[in-house]
Amino acid sequence: MTKANARLEQLNNAANKRSHAFFYCGMALMIALIFARNILEVSIPVIAVLVIGALVALISTREEMIALVIACVPMSAAFQYKYLIFICIIIYLVKFGNDVKITPVFLPLCLMIVWDIFHGLLYPFDFVECLRGFAEIILCAFLMFVAPKKIDYKLISRLLAISSICMMMIVLLNLLQQTNYNFKDIFVGTYRFGVGDADVENYGVNYNANSLGLIANLSIAGLLQLIIAKKNNVFDYLMIVILFLFGVMTMSRSFLICFVLLLTMFAVSGVPTLKGKVERIALIALIAALLIFLVMTLMPTVYETFAARFEVDDISNGRNDLFAFYSNHLFSSPENILFGVGRQEYGDIAKNMYPEVALDTGTYICHNGTQEILVCWGLPGFVMFAWFIVEMINRKPKGLKRSLVNYIPLVIILVAAQAGQLITDGNKLLAFAFAYISLCYNFSGGENEQSS
Repeated sequence: MTKANARLEQLNNAANKRSHAFFYCGMALMIALIFARNILEVSIPVIAVLVIGALVALISTREEMIALVIACVPMSAAFQYKYLIFICIIIYLVKFGNDVKITPVFLPLCLMIVWDIFHGLLYPFDFVECLRGFAEIILCAFLMFVAPKKIDYKLISRLLAISSICMMMIVLLNLLQQTNYNFKDIFVGTYRFGVGDADVENYGVNYNANSLGLIANLSIAGLLQLIIAKKNNVFDYLMIVILFLFGVMTMSRSFLICFVLLLTMFAVSGVPTLKGKVERIALIALIAALLIFLVMTLMPTVYETFAARFEVDDISNGRNDLFAFYSNHLFSSPENILFGVGRQEYGDIAKNMYPEVALDTGTYICHNGTQEILVCWGLPGFVMFAWFIVEMINRKPKGLKRSLVNYIPLVIILVAAQAGQLITDGNKLLAFAFAYISLCYNFSGGENEQSS
């Protein structure tokens, strides 16, 4: 009987490996199409990537489908990922509809959607754009409805890291083609790594430098969590180094701040004794020194330009002026603080409201996520969004004892949002899905079978 059980377990493991193999082949095909479109300049319609993604979702298991949508965080600049989110939700409902159980998060989700629509009575509004804007939040809520039966965190975090590296390599190769493969020429002037081909506006694998820095940090966070869970391998360390180098190339100060915070949280996570914490901190300090040495040696131009960004008179890069502008706007009238102007084109609305104010930055988009919620939705919208986050934290598998390591992605997202956008930034909103999966995983070891 024991031999029979062992044989059955081997067959199940083999089936899982084959399943992941097909899944990885599908993901590789998606990335290959993106590479062919952007580097080889093959005339492949961008919708082909979406179609392949839908086919991958069709053959995927529960955990593979979750990994697929989270991999859209770095791949969001390459195809219509919002449609893939809705396709995955529909396929999941058809294949695993019995998993679905409406949870309390349904209420703040509905209230946010209704509240956003309500702004259409006074300000420019497009219903389709509203639905697209809520795609990531709906996905996160849906994950809270289904309570994943099993979480393969290795699959999710490694696919996120691999997808991130692949997309960043496409950006780099695009830039190298333009500079005749002279790496130093890429960073002449004020260029920061993110935009690979400025001539391609839609799905050209172009990123905002700060957003790309966040993607790098989230990918590193997932790999560091595998180390804490003792499910890592040598390849994970190599990916951490590569992601760090790409993150530094963005010359994003928010990347560096979040990376330091990430290392600090990693240093004190998963180590029960003081001696262990001191040893890990010493190890991290050594690794950090080696990483800095690598940057100074391999990319001296990047290092010098990055260091110079901390020596300017206005280290906020105009964010202080934006913050002051919108603070004055919020408190200039009860309507502004209690109702807001809606999410759609709020920068243009604010610019038209105050034609006498000309900001030096030339942009009227908030660069503080908390303030952006207030500007768009007022205090009621802020309460609704905060309620959503609280429900995300409260929703957890029975018996799971969380530690600091579970909160690492969520903290990184929220901190990064204070130097950028939040409810209008699809990448950050989609990253909440990764943060939620992290909150549901048992990093202390043992099975990760979930029960709601």
